[in-house]
Amino acid sequence: MDRGKPGLMAVGVSGRRFVNEADSYHDFVVAMHGDGGTPVMPAYLICDHRFIRKYGLGLVRPVVSRIGAFVRDGYLIRARSIEGLAKSAGIDPVALRETVETYNADARNGVDNQFGRGSRVLNRHNGDPEHRPNPCMGPIEHPPYYALPVTPCTIGTTIGLATDVDSRVLGEAGAPLQGLYACGNDISSVFRGFYPGPGATLGAAVVFAYRAARHLASGDPAGGTVSGRTGDSPTLSPPTNHASRNTDDFQRI
Repeated sequence: MDRGKPGLMAVGVSGRRFVNEADSYHDFVVAMHGDGGTPVMPAYLICDHRFIRKYGLGLVRPVVSRIGAFVRDGYLIRARSIEGLAKSAGIDPVALRETVETYNADARNGVDNQFGRGSRVLNRHNGDPEHRPNPCMGPIEHPPYYALPVTPCTIGTTIGLATDVDSRVLGEAGAPLQGLYACGNDISSVFRGFYPGPGATLGAAVVFAYRAARHLASGDPAGGTVSGRTGDSPTLSPPTNHASRNTDDFQRI
């Protein structure tokens, strides 16, 4: 989780930050898509030499990786100055310099006045507990400087089959289809498109696979739920709008 470590920030071609970089990858990508505003694609992760040697960056592993090979392959962009880095990456150089200076000042004070980086439990979990005053923020000031362009990709789904609490797939009328179960990424997200934290997809898959197995073992696949209730049971239906939401809903934990 290099994004949560102190000494890295994310910007668009405008040279401006657009997100709390230490938030989950889900929230990071929602911000890249614009979250109601202008999309930021690609985004650029910006750091200095001290950061990349200590924490790594993407495919670049800390300490052991030969950074030059990643630069020659075009995976990384490197320059001796912030302005030079910006020009090589196609980022506004004046804005990037201003953004770095603002970020560095906040990092030294330990408070991110733009996005509150390091103020949430998940942020700090992904930071460096030995770094003070903010485990998620450190100045970017040791050349050479690096930029890593990133774009969104798909690793899971939020919309799928509607099921009940025992993972029985529901038909168009809302009634369970006898003998048909589903769990994991085949069903609609129990979090309605939100991402509360690590393990959300795996945790739900395990829980509802267990519920399905218990219901099968009950010997009554067409009947009520394992708990003995009959009639309508809670369903897991597709979210109405999984992209527009307050990121604080689940992140302030």
